[in-house]
Amino acid sequence: MVCRTALRSALATLLLGASSVSAGPIDFTGFVEHDFNPADKQTKVIQVNSNPLNNIVQMPEMTAQGIINGYALKDIRLSYDFNSDTMYVGLNTYSIAGSAIGTGGPDLAALLAAQGGQDPADVGGRKSISLGFAGVNRNDLSTRGDNIMVAGIPANKALAGPGLIGFTVSTMTGGRDAAVQHSYGSLLSNQMGDLAFNPSAAHPGFEFTIKNFSKVSSNLNPEEGFWVNAYLGSPDDRGIGEEGSGWIKIPAFEKQVVPEPTTWLAWTAVLASAGAYRVRRRSR
Repeated sequence: MVCRTALRSALATLLLGASSVSAGPIDFTGFVEHDFNPADKQTKVIQVNSNPLNNIVQMPEMTAQGIINGYALKDIRLSYDFNSDTMYVGLNTYSIAGSAIGTGGPDLAALLAAQGGQDPADVGGRKSISLGFAGVNRNDLSTRGDNIMVAGIPANKALAGPGLIGFTVSTMTGGRDAAVQHSYGSLLSNQMGDLAFNPSAAHPGFEFTIKNFSKVSSNLNPEEGFWVNAYLGSPDDRGIGEEGSGWIKIPAFEKQVVPEPTTWLAWTAVLASAGAYRVRRRSR
């Protein structure tokens, strides 16, 4: 017979056996909105530009064709895996990330060139797609602390990293208000993750990982929150604007607590025993 005391003991054991886990790794596809689900509690979605046609300049011929340039940033998406200490980052652009003419064809490329503009492939030239990270201010957790790290493609390609098309994760140099695209310092080998794709029509988003995220600085703790600053643009594509988010506070990431598979099995056994006990009582 399964008594109430036994049931209480089993339930207590199951609750103590639950373990803390986080969202699992993300399989990047190049489509940020598909890969980062806002319904996932471990995903942060930070709105940047809700109306690119009003907030970023581009050639009127592009607008007439319904094309948005690849610097216009809809939002920044972050997902943190506590188990591996990996930060997953997606810059959700309205078009092909880093392409001045977006999905435009040879006619727009020629028009840009006629105006003295350049649109090098592979986020080349002086183009940059960068995301800076700053920690918290220990004296006031609601304000930004020191700049710590920057990840992406630097404007100065002499500072390009070992990753795909020069992707790098480095210290962030310059002063407190330094431009992120010009603030790449020394390579952070332990944090060096991977850029998933060279942005293209097949993989338009800019998605990457940062390893050992919490170990770069005690002030960059996902459980306390931190600050980010995104930049996409180039000084060489005349007629096309640049996108800058400014510094934005990212709320703290919280661990999820769910039972392990063995715990679920134990729950099943307890519920089955409880059911059997009720049946026996009714039969009596």
